[in-house]
Amino acid sequence: MRPYSTEEQPMGTDFLEKIAGVPRVIHVTTIGITSYRALLAQCRFFRHKGMEVGFVFSPSSESKVLLSLGFPVKEIYIDRKINPLSDSAAILKMFRYFRAVRPDIVHTHTSKAGVVGRIAARLAGIANVVHTVHGFPFHPGMTKVKYILYKEIEKKLARVTDIMMSQSREDIMNAQRLGIKPRLGNLIHIGNGVDLDEFNPDRYPFERRQQIREGLAIKGTDPVITMIGRVNREKGYHNLVEALHQIGDMSWQALFIGPDEGFLADLKQQINNYRLQNRILLLGQRSDINDLLAITDVYVLPSYREGLPRSLIEAQSMGLPCVATDIRGCREVIVEGRTGFLVQPGDSRALGEAMRKLLMDSELRFNMGNAGRQHMQLYFNESEVARKVMAVYEQILNYNTTMSR
Repeated sequence: MRPYSTEEQPMGTDFLEKIAGVPRVIHVTTIGITSYRALLAQCRFFRHKGMEVGFVFSPSSESKVLLSLGFPVKEIYIDRKINPLSDSAAILKMFRYFRAVRPDIVHTHTSKAGVVGRIAARLAGIANVVHTVHGFPFHPGMTKVKYILYKEIEKKLARVTDIMMSQSREDIMNAQRLGIKPRLGNLIHIGNGVDLDEFNPDRYPFERRQQIREGLAIKGTDPVITMIGRVNREKGYHNLVEALHQIGDMSWQALFIGPDEGFLADLKQQINNYRLQNRILLLGQRSDINDLLAITDVYVLPSYREGLPRSLIEAQSMGLPCVATDIRGCREVIVEGRTGFLVQPGDSRALGEAMRKLLMDSELRFNMGNAGRQHMQLYFNESEVARKVMAVYEQILNYNTTMSR
């Protein structure tokens, strides 16, 4: 199979006429940022290996970027919440698109896109349906009714999925315990990773870091505490604000990075109540994540639910000590006491104490950050994840070719 150059890729929302013998895969994600940030490097690798690769996700600014890079994009609105009316509309539109495009593989990602995408793919008669678990939607702490509902949805959808991959080993163990099993065997562990050349602290000399700080109007030498994540209650922003209030006697500046999901007004009110509005910058969604991490001294993720959090991997790759909650995913990235600290979800006091300890000890920050970088180099390389996924594609395509003879 021949590799494709960018110029050979279709520059619209649809694929060109299908080329005989060239596998075609469509990735379905709920939002465009997932495709751009988490899948782009993999998809470049797949294209280099001779595959045609496209995306389906809700309308977003990432469409233009991916189109400019030669990847076809089909925008179909996918509601993040359960909504029978809009979900049915999304399934119907995807069904029609898949029937027209005729992909060899439909590969869905994250919970909601995994639901509508897999149903549409099976209705359209797609031969190979693959799903990556970025964290099962059911987790400890949610109501029993929701837990059972989400678990049963995942069990039923697994039966119409050929292969399921998981970023988290803990999710694989839970799947085996709960009987969540795709058609061709148990879940396959692929892990998660980032481009270690892009997320490399050596790319940022002192002068460059100072320029970034000045661009954000961060004065002096105050340490920077950063959190990246969608602005909702589940991410634990409110716990972080409480913890920052506890260490208000110390010097620091905080960066909150991520799109609002209806929680920003409450968060601003909490920040104002604690009179921290001049110390916490609400930056919204950003595309310069590596630059912002380059000026960070401590990275924090007080989330209540994660799959295998990419932001932690990016932060550790940039040589940052991390404080996160002791939950699935986070405890697979952080080595407790060596690359960072783990605290219980909702424990703002412990969160504040961990940040205080790091802010008071620059040598500890350096040692933990350096150990984190080494740990990422060993276990969280993006190219290795791409090779694992490519092996899955080859396996499923060869299997169905053999079965059709």
